Amino acid sequence: MDAETSYRALTQLHPRHAQVLVARFVAKTPTGDGRSFREFVAFYGVPEASAKVLLWRAVREFEAARQGVPAEPPVAFGEEVRQAEALHDALERVEPSPTVAALRALTANAPTLRQRIREAERAEVESPAYARETWLRRVAIVIVLALSAWFYWKDDLTRWWRQQTVEAPGGTRP
Repeated sequence: MDAETSYRALTQLHPRHAQVLVARFVAKTPTGDGRSFREFVAFYGVPEASAKVLLWRAVREFEAARQGVPAEPPVAFGEEVRQAEALHDALERVEPSPTVAALRALTANAPTLRQRIREAERAEVESPAYARETWLRRVAIVIVLALSAWFYWKDDLTRWWRQQTVEAPGGTRP
C-alpha cells in the first residue's frame, strides 16, 4: 500500500481513530517511526486490554475506509475484546494478512504521511474559513460574557437606575 492510499484512508476516519493509528504506527519517536505496543500503552496511559480494543476499533474503521466500504456496525464488547486480542497477536507475530500489511505500510510511509498531515494542518489554519470561524467564536464568547455580566449585575443596575431617576418624597431628586 502506497503513501497516497494510506493518507486517503486516514483522512476518511473519525479524527480519534486517525489519531490512534498515527500515534501507534506513524509518530516519530526516539526509537524510529511508530511506537511499540508498550510505548503506545504508556502514551495513552490505559491498561493493555483497553489499548488493544482502542487500536482494534481504529483498525476496523481504517480497513473499511481502505476498502471503500462503510464501517461495520458495532459488535458486542466480548467479541471486540476477542478480535482485539487476535489483532494484537497478528501484529506481534507479523502474520502475512492484508490488515497487518496495511498497518506496516503506515509505518513504512511514516515520513511522507507526517509531511502530508502537516501540510493539511497548515492549509486548514491558513484558510479563510478557519479565520472566519475563529472570529465568530471570539464574538460568541464576548456575547456570552456580556450576557453573563448583565444577568449577574441586573438587580444592582436596576436598583441604581431607580435611585437615579425616581423622585424623592419631597419632590426632589436624590
